[in-house]
Amino acid sequence: MNLFEYMKDAEDFISKVEKEYYLHFAGLKPNLNLKSIYDGYESLFTHESLNSLKNLSEKIKKENKGNIDEEKRALYLFQFCLEGYLSNKFQNIADKIANIEAITKINIDGKDVPFRYSDILLLNEEDTNKRRLIEDKRRETISRVFNPDLKIYWESLHEESLRLGYKSYLDLFMYIKGIDIYKLDKEMDMLLEATTELYEYHIGKLFKEKLGIDVYNSRASDFAFVKRAKEFDVYFKKENMIPVFKESMRLLNIDIDKQDNIIMDTEERETKSPRAFCCTVKVPSEIYLVILPGGGQDDYVSLFHEGGHAEHFANTMSNLDFPFRYLGDSSLTEGYAFCFESFASNKNWLKDILNMNNQAVEDFTYFLGLINLFFLRRYAGKLKYEILLHSEKKVDNKDELYSEILSENLIVKYFPEDYLRDVDEGFYCVNYIRAWIFEAQLRNYMLNKFGYTWYKNKKASDLLKELWSYGQKYSPEEVLNFLDYKNLDINFLIDNTIEVLNKR
Repeated sequence: MNLFEYMKDAEDFISKVEKEYYLHFAGLKPNLNLKSIYDGYESLFTHESLNSLKNLSEKIKKENKGNIDEEKRALYLFQFCLEGYLSNKFQNIADKIANIEAITKINIDGKDVPFRYSDILLLNEEDTNKRRLIEDKRRETISRVFNPDLKIYWESLHEESLRLGYKSYLDLFMYIKGIDIYKLDKEMDMLLEATTELYEYHIGKLFKEKLGIDVYNSRASDFAFVKRAKEFDVYFKKENMIPVFKESMRLLNIDIDKQDNIIMDTEERETKSPRAFCCTVKVPSEIYLVILPGGGQDDYVSLFHEGGHAEHFANTMSNLDFPFRYLGDSSLTEGYAFCFESFASNKNWLKDILNMNNQAVEDFTYFLGLINLFFLRRYAGKLKYEILLHSEKKVDNKDELYSEILSENLIVKYFPEDYLRDVDEGFYCVNYIRAWIFEAQLRNYMLNKFGYTWYKNKKASDLLKELWSYGQKYSPEEVLNFLDYKNLDINFLIDNTIEVLNKR
């Protein structure tokens, strides 16, 4: 195998895939057609390429000549090839699922509404009965329209994992990630145990105050509305969303208007994804930051998260090898994204940028702390469920298991219909969890080194830019080691979470 040619073709392939994602989910292209791109790069994902890269990776690791970069490069390429091999094999059905979702509509109050847009209607609907009606229609659509194909898709991936010689889809990703997923599950059990009483008290109080209902009789759709937090809209106005982001970047010594490599797509389109997202078409020269400005704290938080991704990749050194610009452990870039997302929980930033008064700051940071705990507990449940889902070939009879685990962790009712749709490919839930832990330690470092106003400290900006410049070359553990932490330590995450809520 010519490794240079393989990396060149791989970079071209990713560039085209990312551009296709951008065009479709930005609402500029009705159909997602990744299969045609895969067909143009078949040589990247053959059994021969897979075996060659696996053998190369294992050979370099075994010889252990001290060339860490060479070892990483080979490992990242093998991971890319394996995940691409699986995606290529079943891309037709993945495209079909995405395209059906894009055109599917549900009837609400006699009007046909795009399925994707119904999510926005759901979280903005104040009437509990109407909100649940929307949710029920979404559930029926998911069960009838999406789940048959999702079942085929996931079972096909499970079967292919066995054919490749792994015990299960779980075993495959344990191998290629090099992460003990069972150990991470136990660590998240620690978080659950440490926060259960706190969570039950505060989530119950929140539902009583905001909805006037008992949390034990609530649904996930009720939480979606609570999370929307309209009472804070006066501080998170739609028209201020982009200016606030740009001003925050300016304070961090980043002028986003002069960053020609970041293209901000802020136009409103009916078929545009309601959530902000980032597409790395060419790293670092062509990064798309896509926003559907809607206002509200959740949209602001989403924008800052994706902005963290955009700045990470836009500041990556252009002379790094392809694997170090695009591949590696995604927990790292997710951690940088969570770092930007944490602006919203910084009391000084809320006062400086959003002009919140002291009481509003206290109320909002408490609220956001509880929302963050909800998601930590949700991902603890997702991880446990996905371990069970992906340990077997078939996905039959896992719907009630999904509902049971998520509902127990969060109290609010999660319904069985989402058991295949609410699943991250390639155990991406692991990346999010590791990213939360990484961010908790990175934030601890920033606060200790630069104080609570680190977001307007040039030295803090310089540090982030230096870390970003290495792209995806290093793991979260390695970056933390540079900052004098020994390893990823979930206790930082647990302590931070508890501290916010214990103050109320």
